Amino acid sequence: MVKELKYISLSNLSIIMPNRPYVIFIASQKGGVGKTTIAVNLGTALRYREYQVLLIDTDVATYSISSHLGLKDAENDYSKAINGKIDVKEAIFSYEPLDLNLILGNQEAEEIEENADKINRFYSQVLKLNYDFVLIDSHPGPFSENMAKYINDVVILTTPDAASAKSSAKLAKYCEKHRIEHRLVINRIGSSKFELETEEVERLCGDIASVIIPEDDIVQESNTRHKPAYMVNKSAPFSLAIDELARIYMLKTGKPMDTEPEADRQSKKSFFQKLGGWSLGSK
Repeated sequence: MVKELKYISLSNLSIIMPNRPYVIFIASQKGGVGKTTIAVNLGTALRYREYQVLLIDTDVATYSISSHLGLKDAENDYSKAINGKIDVKEAIFSYEPLDLNLILGNQEAEEIEENADKINRFYSQVLKLNYDFVLIDSHPGPFSENMAKYINDVVILTTPDAASAKSSAKLAKYCEKHRIEHRLVINRIGSSKFELETEEVERLCGDIASVIIPEDDIVQESNTRHKPAYMVNKSAPFSLAIDELARIYMLKTGKPMDTEPEADRQSKKSFFQKLGGWSLGSK
């Protein structure tokens, strides 16, 4: 069932506090590695802890957050906002189960030429809103030169195969060039007996710190139910790994919030004991 979009009043979202928002760019050099899945669930995990989160779908060619969540196309979409046809506030609506704020794409999106003026206008408006985190679900490939000054951190998403890992190394070098903090997220670990070892993936990508996201049937179930996997089952291996990624960013805001129920913490502790050699989180 496709849900109606509920646009919200953002009159209470005013001037930001120091260290906010923290802008995370979800990137991959190639498609099909789970970028939207990670973006949606990371945003969900942060919102679950009562952070204010804005998730933006900037991949106008293959926008997918709306289909991932079973939402209708947004009439006031990202293309209109970036082109200056509407104010950014007019493109933001709430995903009701979480009050997670979104800017979506549209199947009939306007053509976009993301020049410096448009990017500056769009992100200047975004940064004036009262969010703790802004997550950008991007198109495959590097961010533009004009975007660099607005990004605090880049999630470089790869799968455990040589082609994906080698292409991700280009993104790591691009981030280093722009002196932007970045980390490797290796998705779908355990999906194939032929996959590379974690250490080999890290080596191919330049030995940067990595977070491991295991293969988990909960992701396919969540796609079918049009609901974030983190909401379907917070104790699933996938969700627990997303929690570890979220914790890295919680420390970046200057106001970490740990509102996890004790049962969730104990379940997570048991899960990571079972992981053994897998190392999640920063090295």
